[in-house]
Amino acid sequence: MTDYPPIEGGGSLVVAYRIADKNVLIVGGGNVAAQRIKSTKIADAKVTVVAPAQGLNDEVQHRINNKEVNWIDRPFQDTDLDNVDMVLTALDDHDESLRIGKLCRERRIPVNVADVPPMCDFYFMSQHRDGPVQIAVSTNGKGPKLANMIRTTVSEALPPNMGDIVKHMGDLRAKVREWEPVIENSERRMGWVTRLCEQWGLQQMGCLRTIEDYDEFYTKLRTYFEKNEIPCINDVLGPISNTSQQVDGQGQRASIALIGAGPGDPELITVKAERYLKEADLVISDRLIPQPMLDLVEGELRVARKTQGKSDPAQDELLEWCLEGLKKGQRVVRLKIGDPLVFGRGGEEILWFREKGYEPELVPGISSAFSGPMAAGIPVTMRGVSDQVIITTGRGTKGSMPDLPDYGSSRTLVVLMAVGRASDLKAILLDQKQYPQECPLAWIENANCPQERVIFGTVANMDTLVQEQSIVAPAVLVVGNSVSALSK
Repeated sequence: MTDYPPIEGGGSLVVAYRIADKNVLIVGGGNVAAQRIKSTKIADAKVTVVAPAQGLNDEVQHRINNKEVNWIDRPFQDTDLDNVDMVLTALDDHDESLRIGKLCRERRIPVNVADVPPMCDFYFMSQHRDGPVQIAVSTNGKGPKLANMIRTTVSEALPPNMGDIVKHMGDLRAKVREWEPVIENSERRMGWVTRLCEQWGLQQMGCLRTIEDYDEFYTKLRTYFEKNEIPCINDVLGPISNTSQQVDGQGQRASIALIGAGPGDPELITVKAERYLKEADLVISDRLIPQPMLDLVEGELRVARKTQGKSDPAQDELLEWCLEGLKKGQRVVRLKIGDPLVFGRGGEEILWFREKGYEPELVPGISSAFSGPMAAGIPVTMRGVSDQVIITTGRGTKGSMPDLPDYGSSRTLVVLMAVGRASDLKAILLDQKQYPQECPLAWIENANCPQERVIFGTVANMDTLVQEQSIVAPAVLVVGNSVSALSK
């Protein structure tokens, strides 16, 4: 018995072939030839194109005019293979392509015959290029389009500016060689660089592009190299304001995401939000979020404490809880009802986290300003009924009243957090904003949840409905002719 699995054949030898300053012959002048020119010139090859003038497309002609390639204005001749290191055919003439391929085989010249895989010594792969980074995908001639799709999937999974990350790491490797030039110490030198890469990770190394003073950065880093220690990236970069992730002293990843829980139904959050809730180490939640939503959390969960009339101190505590988790290197989720940036203090929280050196990732949620009316069968906009919708809150900064809009027969007004201000809102609408007493309205309590209630009325009985029907938060108030647009 052996522990070594059998080797599966049928593949290709995937290598990065260095053809800088080698002579490459391209036979043909159409679209395929244009692609081959780009592929070989990226590798700094000396390229010659053999094709009659009438067979050149615009791009190939541009390369010739720009003196990026040499050009022979005639069909291929056998003597064109003299002193050539590689041949690429890009002809519509299948028989001539095969003949050239066989000539190359006889002369032991590597050849690629377009659209004839059996005659190819090598294939061109679907390639992603970002500076020094090259990622190539081959299906061994089985599915070029699938190779493109795979390449796109891989490239989109990489951090942005991956090429910059690799370039900066190359610069760092050069610096380390300066610090420790003795060849006998190469194993220690490269071992330190390897451990640094593993501990910082791709996402963290993306922060290298934010460095303004590289001399200071390398000076700090050298002190750790001399002690053979790997520093936390924050220790050598300082506060990082251009990334949603940092690491703590042990190199653990820290991140903060502001996630919209929507109106409360777990089936109405995004797929991304659900994944983040399950992957988070710590979730800090608003108090009004229903339990079925909180049941999705698999890590530690902290819910805002009930502090009647003291929302600001409660908010401060939530943020401090988040910061506590971030300092531990945790993946933190700040779970907010509705959408974080629709009357949810999301903007204020973003600024607060930025001051602490963290850039939150934003995951949108469905706002009850839209899902509430929809649940009640109210189209906030509808041709011939309502051509605009205004969303406001019943509780402004430090408890102030909102600046409500004047009445418009084709305007829908949606008020969030309005239950406790029903009497004040009614007075403003009737006395200052010229709303008719008979203007229809609806209270939608616990929108999109099992205990949802919809209570219809008019501006005249806005406040009495709250008392008589015992309406409680969370509830959305909708005012305007759109309320009765679909009523029977």
